Amino acid sequence: MPMRHPSAYPPPFRLLLSIGVILLPVPGCNRKPAPATPAGSAAARPPSETPSAVPVAPPPQAGEPGSTTRGEIAGVRYLEHMTGGARPDERVPMIVALHPMGGDPADLLQMLRRYHRRARLILPYGHPSGGMYIWYNSVRDDVAASLVTREADRIAEALAALVAARPTIGKPLVTGFSQGGIMTFALAVTHPEALAAAFPISGLLPPSLYPSAALSPGALPATLPPIAAFHGASDLAVPTQGARDSIAELRRAGYTAELREYPGVEHDISGEEESEILERIGLAADGLAVAAPAP
Repeated sequence: MPMRHPSAYPPPFRLLLSIGVILLPVPGCNRKPAPATPAGSAAARPPSETPSAVPVAPPPQAGEPGSTTRGEIAGVRYLEHMTGGARPDERVPMIVALHPMGGDPADLLQMLRRYHRRARLILPYGHPSGGMYIWYNSVRDDVAASLVTREADRIAEALAALVAARPTIGKPLVTGFSQGGIMTFALAVTHPEALAAAFPISGLLPPSLYPSAALSPGALPATLPPIAAFHGASDLAVPTQGARDSIAELRRAGYTAELREYPGVEHDISGEEESEILERIGLAADGLAVAAPAP
């Protein structure tokens, strides 16, 4: 059964899970609102007022394999979930999943629970908005580079702290749906050194962040993360052509980048697409395990 996630654009948002149909409410429904960001937190301060000290992630919380715990680092809250029977203190690949606009990390966790290899899932929270979460407040394809880059910087700082504190094989593998897919593309461009690979779903790279427009010649590092994008061929919310243009631009910049389109699929994740995404992430994780030296 296909899986439908909240759209990157205005409500109603719907999530069709393989276990049944769940309606994600818009503001005014009975779902408990997202907590407001504390006034003194890093997320609530402008970048100039954010402490420059490198944050230290808390140690892995004790729990049984397969349990889900919560944490916060560098002003970014997240869910942490172990898959494949892995223990919290076990050295495994790290998979990061970024939710859509108007979504919740727990929704993406439903799909990623089907990932059966041993791994550590990190699902960050964006900013509270109307009882759900967003990464930035814009629905334009060509959202300002500064807006997306600011969020990419926050995520990259949090991931660096987590990788330093967790027994991790290689660099993180990052995926995300819709606005989370846009953020995945953005991380691959603004912080390519921080990722092992990127798997954006139903996203695109804003033209203002195209390497040819946003970076000076030679600004990209020699080693770039491969990008495998997935997109419904009938997507009108985040137009498929935007993903095609993004992949073409990234290839011109030197990335190994590909796009898998799914005929008849709109702004959803079909069952076939979900299976292929999990398999591609798994193959990348297997490659990290082979390449990484023993601790």
